[in-house]
Amino acid sequence: MVPTETRKRFDYKWVIVAVCFLMVMISLGFGSSTKSLFPDEIAEALGVERSLVSIGESCRFIATAVINVFFSVLVVKFGPKKLICAGYLSLIAATFLYSIADNLILIYLAGTLLGVGFSWTTTTMVGYVVGIWCSENKGTIMGLILASNGLGGAIAIRLVGALIDPNVTGSYRNGYRLISAVMAVTLVILMIFFRNRPKDSDKPLPKPGGKKKKRGRDWVGIPFSEAVKKFYFWGALICIFCTGLILQGSHGIAAMHFKDVGIDYGAVKSLLSFGSLILAGSKFLTGVIYDRFGLRVAASSCTLLAIISTFLLVFIRGNDAGVVLASIYVVCGQCSLPLETIMLPIYAADLFGEQSFAKVMGLFVSVNTAGYAVGAPLMNLCYDISGSYVPALIAVGIVMSVVFVLLQIVITQAHREQKRVESEISAA
Repeated sequence: MVPTETRKRFDYKWVIVAVCFLMVMISLGFGSSTKSLFPDEIAEALGVERSLVSIGESCRFIATAVINVFFSVLVVKFGPKKLICAGYLSLIAATFLYSIADNLILIYLAGTLLGVGFSWTTTTMVGYVVGIWCSENKGTIMGLILASNGLGGAIAIRLVGALIDPNVTGSYRNGYRLISAVMAVTLVILMIFFRNRPKDSDKPLPKPGGKKKKRGRDWVGIPFSEAVKKFYFWGALICIFCTGLILQGSHGIAAMHFKDVGIDYGAVKSLLSFGSLILAGSKFLTGVIYDRFGLRVAASSCTLLAIISTFLLVFIRGNDAGVVLASIYVVCGQCSLPLETIMLPIYAADLFGEQSFAKVMGLFVSVNTAGYAVGAPLMNLCYDISGSYVPALIAVGIVMSVVFVLLQIVITQAHREQKRVESEISAA
């Protein structure tokens, strides 16, 4: 008879990883990756400017920013499962409201509900749940889960794009109704299979021997009260805010910019769908790179790609060369987007450690989302004033270059502090 301690036990964490994969695939893939298909359709249907419609996106981002400030308090009080279910109810209500809205007030209310829903079903929640259920390779696992956004987006853009294609007299309202129905089914699955934390029987038996330390790893960290006194804490906030503003601002207008310069609508859908698949791979790869090579390599490579992709948009035109540049932009741009998802919990854990992880992560997501709120209307305001997104794209490309330099200083100082803390612990 095989001794009890040598029997293999099924590790329920893989069920949790699977339902988190589904959660993000639907919430971000269907609820967010499709967003660039809607603004001009909504603006035309309501007879308003694009910049007025984009205020709905600002409402979403402001709601997410505010809610995430209180994430650590709410998740301790209610547990992740209740917050996830509440988040999905909010997403369902938001997408249904979009489908029936006939004025800007309802658009703004839907945007707010969308922001509340994303607060409890995406990056912050994934970082928290992975921290509870997984003890190894957290970057890789988070990358795998968040990569589902790209898979969901590739599917959703095709399905929703077909419903709202003006060439077949489609309606964006039908697109939102489809998204709402898919989210309702997902909510049922999450309610059945999600658990707040492992039971004793779910915990795997310890593996004999030890693994070699990886570059991406946990450390004890510093208290939040001490973290806010560090220069690199504020430097990190500036980098994260600007990154959110630039990436969401430029990627949010990409589909409209492609159509404005004369690229065929069918080609636009194909590029966006292709980009979603690239995004899935880039998030997973970023997690692996972090686990293997550390924060500097992972963050720097994504930031450089963000700079390249932003400037590429400036040169895209509606000819064959423009389509080639647009394809290159899609690859580089999607490979930079982990900066606003998987990199946020990685920043919190690597720069400040376990002691202040929950508070710092919530704050980082809030600041990043505040950048989103500024980026979307800023880019569309530029369009309304000048008739082109090009001047704004040049400006944010320069700002992103400055962010790259500041990020190097932040990482250097944070790792210096980490070495000091670990040396004091070793000496004690």
